[in-house]
Amino acid sequence: MLNRRLLRIKVMQALYALRQAEFSNQQLAIDGINDLFQPDLNSMLPQNKRQLEGYRKLAGLLFEEAVKNNQSAQDDDAPRNVLKAANDGFVFYQIRTRKDRQHLAQMMIKQVNGIYDDYLRVMLLLVELGHAAQLDSERQYRDVDETVFPFESNLSDNRVVKALAEHQPLTNEAVRHGISWVDDQPFIRKALREALKTDDTYRAYCDQRTHTADEDQALAQHVLRTLIFKHEIIRDHLAEIDLSWTENSEVVRGLSIRTLKSVQSPTGLKLEPLTDDWEEDELFLNTLFEKSIENDADYEQLLADQLQNWDVERVAIIDKIILKLAVCELLSFPNIPVKVTINEYIELAKAYSTPKSGKFVNGILDNLSEKLIASGRLRKSGRGLLDNK
Repeated sequence: MLNRRLLRIKVMQALYALRQAEFSNQQLAIDGINDLFQPDLNSMLPQNKRQLEGYRKLAGLLFEEAVKNNQSAQDDDAPRNVLKAANDGFVFYQIRTRKDRQHLAQMMIKQVNGIYDDYLRVMLLLVELGHAAQLDSERQYRDVDETVFPFESNLSDNRVVKALAEHQPLTNEAVRHGISWVDDQPFIRKALREALKTDDTYRAYCDQRTHTADEDQALAQHVLRTLIFKHEIIRDHLAEIDLSWTENSEVVRGLSIRTLKSVQSPTGLKLEPLTDDWEEDELFLNTLFEKSIENDADYEQLLADQLQNWDVERVAIIDKIILKLAVCELLSFPNIPVKVTINEYIELAKAYSTPKSGKFVNGILDNLSEKLIASGRLRKSGRGLLDNK
């Protein structure tokens, strides 16, 4: 299975994007309502501007009420055109938000699958750096500062890099996923020049003509761990390609390390699958996302009761999303221990919200979980009973 924290992050980001989309859709609907009650400058009839302004405000209030209650506005005293404008705006808002929800659910799954693209990209980067190192070693003319670099061997001579370059499944997967460094050769040359060739470990490797299989493995691991994942030139470029690189990199790193180590296994080089159980990971993602939305009003009330000394509307939006996700997980996943859930969302709050959010989330969830257990709403089974004590 994929790292559950990473999956929680993907759901959190999708919900945050949905909240932003909902706000934008409300604004668009209100703009449309406002346009209906503007004076008609082309009309020859007198315009009652005060009445129009009153209608505009009333329609806006009825629309906001409809959104809050998630049902069409009802007001027997409101003029028919005002009520129609409010409810037409509500229908517009619902349709737009429903489409955004579907789109973001699809994007969430796509972003998780994008981890595999990052993995393929890193494997191909090793191959490209090896190819660039080979071309560099064959150049006849060099700058003065390059004459001191040892060229007894280079990255392309490395057994692990050779295995990657010759591995047809890697080539096939890269083509299938549209991953290539062909159009990014200036970066490849820069990475070789400013990351690899300035690295003492790589220089020492190039100073020797021959290497053992273990030495080749050690060098490939060093380039991967120390340069590709940590050197700012390479790390920043990968982050430009994929905005999710920062949170994806830990999983990609694990997949990549296991792949390089497989070169020395009895069966030889083997690409790693993204996950051993995609159906379970996808179920976790979709359940957490959908139930958080469907039960939003319930979770809002649970939090409002818990935040008696706070104005729930003034709680940071990301904190509210994190708290609601935690409540959803507590109530919807009986096989996940309570303390595991609470600790996970405390870490998300620390990483993605304000400096004090970790303690805030911790306090709220500790108290709320105790109340939910006492009321019988929160029940655990199987692995969920193995709480950390």
